[in-house]
Amino acid sequence: MKGLESEIQANPEEKRRPVKKILIIGGAVLLVLILIIVNIYRVTQKDVVRVDMAKVTQTQLVEKVPASGKIVAADKEVLFSETSGMVKAVHVRLGEAVKAGQVLIELSVPNAQEKLAQARADLARAEADLAGARSGGKSSEVAAAEAALVQARSDYRSDEDAFKRAAVLYEQGAMSRVDYDKAQSDFENSQANLEKAESDLRRAQDEAPAKFRSYEAAVESARLHLESMERLIEGQGLICPRDGQVLSISVSPGDMVNELSPIVSISNMDKLLIEGSVPEAEASKIKPGQKVQISGNAFSDVKYQGRVKEVGLEVLEPEKAQADSSNSLPIKVEIENSGSLLPGYTVDMDITTAEENTLIVPVEALVEKDEGRSVWLVKDGTAQLVPVSTGISDGLTIQIKSGLELDNQVVLNPPADLSDGKKVRKK
Repeated sequence: MKGLESEIQANPEEKRRPVKKILIIGGAVLLVLILIIVNIYRVTQKDVVRVDMAKVTQTQLVEKVPASGKIVAADKEVLFSETSGMVKAVHVRLGEAVKAGQVLIELSVPNAQEKLAQARADLARAEADLAGARSGGKSSEVAAAEAALVQARSDYRSDEDAFKRAAVLYEQGAMSRVDYDKAQSDFENSQANLEKAESDLRRAQDEAPAKFRSYEAAVESARLHLESMERLIEGQGLICPRDGQVLSISVSPGDMVNELSPIVSISNMDKLLIEGSVPEAEASKIKPGQKVQISGNAFSDVKYQGRVKEVGLEVLEPEKAQADSSNSLPIKVEIENSGSLLPGYTVDMDITTAEENTLIVPVEALVEKDEGRSVWLVKDGTAQLVPVSTGISDGLTIQIKSGLELDNQVVLNPPADLSDGKKVRKK
């Protein structure tokens, strides 16, 4: 027994030979299997296209149109000098709240009493003209036209008689051809003058109601001028017509101003507007009442809200200085709470033009064809080109009105060589 054990221990190589054979055979079988699997995979996957995919989802889609504009005072009023003179004193400061009746600018008015007397005379004359028209008196234009017609009729009758006598005498040989032609010419001229005089009278009579209204307007204008002169003489300055805040002052003490020179502008700062514009391509989407989000560099930490108040009806071309920009549609936007906003600020706006709970896909899924828009739908691992009807967009996603269902898989940025029935896999 001991002899056998010593024989085995003496030949260990004989013991390892069966194990090596098993390992070699197993490795060869495994390699063959791997080769078979790889070849099968290559055969089955050689026509598969790797693509990016996304699901059709449902969400509250908001479409917004960008716009730009400038803040203005909604009820800004520019006050003008009612007469010429020198600025003696400025009684207000920029941004100051003012009240109706307050003296804003003190003026030194030369010849004030003479100007006041002239204003009273102008009003009296205008009232007299109006009273004459109301009492049935004729306007000077009608009276002149009637006098001209009377003279034209008299000349016509005289020249008509002369022409008739000339015709008889010419037939009898008692008048030369030259005298006859002159009588005929005089008659024709007086006939034309009569027709013109009749036409002038009709026109003057037709214009009489308008003249009457002009007399009324002249009285009102003269009355307002007299009142302004009386205020100037009494207060010797520019009177504030209503409550507000001072936006600008264009004069200083010692300045000479002429009648109708702009002096001060005032406004109610609670009523601010944005005057802006939207690109021509988006113009058809803008409607009064749409919500607007307002932002700007001067107030970057705050977002204001507003609504579209007015929409222009005419698209404007860009100015020469901005020839590279596109045509635009003017709009006005009401600011709901102006806060610390000031007239003159430049702002950016996002106008909400549509909002719907709808199916959407990324815009990268769209394929533009001559027959319309389509998407590549992934079904059972293959791509199918499906026509779709689209709607609003937020720039990243777009509404799908028909053609797809919720949770459908679509291809993003499809390769140009993708075709119907092609096998696809997600990258």
